[in-house]
Amino acid sequence: MVLVVLAVTVLAYRALQFWILTGEIQWGYDFSFYWLAGRHLLDGEPIYSATQLAGPYAPQGQDGFLYPPPLAAFVAPLSSLFADVRVANWVWAGLGAVIVTVSVLAIGRVERLGERYPLLAGNRRWLLVAAAFAFPPVVSELALGNVHLLLLGLLAIAWLGVRRGDTRGDWTAGLAVGIAAVVKVFPGLLIVWFLASRRYRAAAGVVIGALVVTLAALPFTGLQPWRDYPTVLANLSAPADTTDTLAPTVWLAPTLGFDVARWLVAAFGLALVALVGLGVRRDMPSTRSTALAASFGVAVTASILIAPALYHHYLAILVLPLLLGLVAGIPVRWLALAYLLMWGGQQTAFGEWSWVVNRAMPTAGALVLLTVLLVQAVAWRPIAARR
Repeated sequence: MVLVVLAVTVLAYRALQFWILTGEIQWGYDFSFYWLAGRHLLDGEPIYSATQLAGPYAPQGQDGFLYPPPLAAFVAPLSSLFADVRVANWVWAGLGAVIVTVSVLAIGRVERLGERYPLLAGNRRWLLVAAAFAFPPVVSELALGNVHLLLLGLLAIAWLGVRRGDTRGDWTAGLAVGIAAVVKVFPGLLIVWFLASRRYRAAAGVVIGALVVTLAALPFTGLQPWRDYPTVLANLSAPADTTDTLAPTVWLAPTLGFDVARWLVAAFGLALVALVGLGVRRDMPSTRSTALAASFGVAVTASILIAPALYHHYLAILVLPLLLGLVAGIPVRWLALAYLLMWGGQQTAFGEWSWVVNRAMPTAGALVLLTVLLVQAVAWRPIAARR
């Protein structure tokens, strides 16, 4: 009863917060770039700007589009139907809310979390949905209209495929990750996990899924955006304003330089994903143990943390690793610590110390989640080896 009252109170606050944001500049801010790219496709104009193609640019307030061309084609129908991007964002936000709800309920049902945690039995499984919508990054995603709730849904489908442990599951997981990688590049890192864990069909599915979506969108995008996109990606530079940036790359950049930090974090992330993938290889009997959930959670979390442009609302995807932490049997107190640390946001009342709440706490929360998942994944490797 205490948790229900607490959930209702927090959700009421989040609803008020969301309603206020619908009237602020944040409403549909990120989605406006997708909507405009879709509009440019419909009008036969370039979706990437001359500034992005000319040299290094900061991923903040830029002209042009940051993502692979198929996303612009996917959003183009909304660009056609709605002349006002702020109206179109209501449709996008509604889609995101449905994805969060369905993803959380599906994982809770398939993993039988109500049996493992009596507190979540029966209708109380909706407490998980409440916890997801109380998570500040999710509220920010709904308001800003970025793509991370869409990625959350695709990666949830990938997990449900992985846990099946059969051919159909592998292909489902791979295709979902392939589509996610075409929406935004960093989920493509999961192909390393598939290869390391000897899920070769899933790895092939990543390539096929990305290729099929690319070819399906090609009549709408044409070839030129694909010629431009590698340059746009290579020219992506350090954020000009680090007020809201959480990326380990940005934290290390003042000491190592942005390029060195970027490649170092990427190499560490790749090695970590490969390590945990090796621990749950298909030929080991432990692939249905809690190690599998922890290992996949590490891979998803690491794929996000290697992104050089990482902001607070990106952490909405970590709803999935938090759920996988419950599946893996990680003590709830550690998951709660990670969850609450990631509640950080702008607190200008703290003055020059506002970065502690705005940047340090959410970064620490993501790293705590990564650590506890990693410990759980690695702890099962000796058992798998002995079996």
